[in-house]
Amino acid sequence: MRKKAIAAAALSATIFVSAATAQVRPLADVYKTGRVKLIEEIRVSDRALPEGIVFQSPGGVAVDDKGRVYVADFDAHHLKVFGADGKFLRTIGRKGQGPGDFQGPASVEIGGGRIYIWESTNRRISVFDAEGKFIASTPFNPGAFGAFIRMRALPDDRLVVYYERGLAEGSMTSVPDGQDRVVELLSAEAKPMRTLYERKVRSSRLAWVAELSRYVRVPFPYHPAVAMDVTPAGLVAVGLNDKNGFEVLDPDQGRLAAFSRPYQPVRLTEKDKQDHFGRFRMTVFKDNVKTVLPKPPEYIVKNTEFPDVLPAFRGLVADGEGFLWVHVYVESRATNVFDIFDLKNGFLARISVEGASVGYDFTSSLSNRFAGGALWMIERDEDGYISLVKYRLASAR
Repeated sequence: MRKKAIAAAALSATIFVSAATAQVRPLADVYKTGRVKLIEEIRVSDRALPEGIVFQSPGGVAVDDKGRVYVADFDAHHLKVFGADGKFLRTIGRKGQGPGDFQGPASVEIGGGRIYIWESTNRRISVFDAEGKFIASTPFNPGAFGAFIRMRALPDDRLVVYYERGLAEGSMTSVPDGQDRVVELLSAEAKPMRTLYERKVRSSRLAWVAELSRYVRVPFPYHPAVAMDVTPAGLVAVGLNDKNGFEVLDPDQGRLAAFSRPYQPVRLTEKDKQDHFGRFRMTVFKDNVKTVLPKPPEYIVKNTEFPDVLPAFRGLVADGEGFLWVHVYVESRATNVFDIFDLKNGFLARISVEGASVGYDFTSSLSNRFAGGALWMIERDEDGYISLVKYRLASAR
C-alpha cells in the first residue's frame, strides 16, 4: 500500500526548501547561548524521488566537500546521492557480491577523493572514487559475535574504523568475560595499518539458549562503553564513558590532549530498565518471513545485566567545525542535552537542543551527519514515511 501511494505521487511531489534568511552566527557563539535550535531548510521525502526509487532502509549518511549527500540504503543495496540542494542525482552500486556490488550497505564515508562503504552482509569495505567508479573491496570481519560500530574518513583518504572484536573461530569453548573495543587506522585502500586505541569493556553476554540450540548475544544497556568520532581536521576523539572525559589523538603522532568535566552520577531506576526493554527490537525469521518481535524473549530479559548508575554520557560526535558534542545523561532523562567541547580549550558550554527530535541514540546513529553549520538526518514519521532532512544550527535565544 505504501509503495503504491509513493509511486502515484512521485511525479507531482517536490523537495521542500525553507526560505529562512536569518543571519548565520559562528557555532561557538551559538553554543555559548546554551540553547540550540535546529531550523529545517531542506526535506526530501520518498515522493521527491524518481519513479521506482524509494527510501527502503536508509542508514549511514555522509557529505562530501561539494555538499553532496550520500545515503547508504541497506535494503535497496545501493547509495542514493543528492545535491547540496537536496535534488536526487543518482544511485551507486547494485545488489550482489561482485566488484561494485553491495549486500546490505550500512555505513558510508567520504574521504578527500574516495567513497567508502561498509557492507554488513558481505562483511567488507568497498572503495570507490569520487565519481562512483569501483576501486577495490577489502574483507573486514570483526569475527563471531563481533560488531562494526563506526568508520570515519580522514582528510588524506585514510580510514578510522571502530569495532568490537569478536571471537576467533573455534573459541566458543571459552567465552570471555569482556569484549575488546578497537579503534583502528586503515589505508586509503582499507587495508589495516595500526591500532590507535583498544579497551576491554563488558558490553554483552553470550548466553546459551537451549530452545534455539545456540549462543545468543545479549547486550548490556547503560554499561560503560567506548565512544569515538573524528573531526573534519582528522583528529580522533575517543574515551570510555565511565567518566565524563575523553582523549584527542592524532592518527600519526598519538595522544595530543585529554579533556574532562566533573559530573554527578545518576542512579539507574526501574523505569530505565523498562525503557530499555520497551525500545528492544529483535528480528526473527519464521517460515522465511521476517518478523519483528513486539517484546524481548524471556532469555533476553533473564540474561540482561544492569549497572547501579548511568554512565557519564551516551556517546559523542564531532560537528562540522570540529566541536565535540558529548551526549550527557541528566536526572530528568532528557535526551536533548549535550556538553560542547572545543578540542583546543576544553569545555565550552552545556546546551539543550530544540526544533527537531533528538533521541537517546543521536550520537551512535549512523543516520545523523554534521556538515559545516548544518545537520543532515534521516527521519521517520509515525506512519513510517522516511525523509532526508537538513537542519541549520542557530541560537534559540
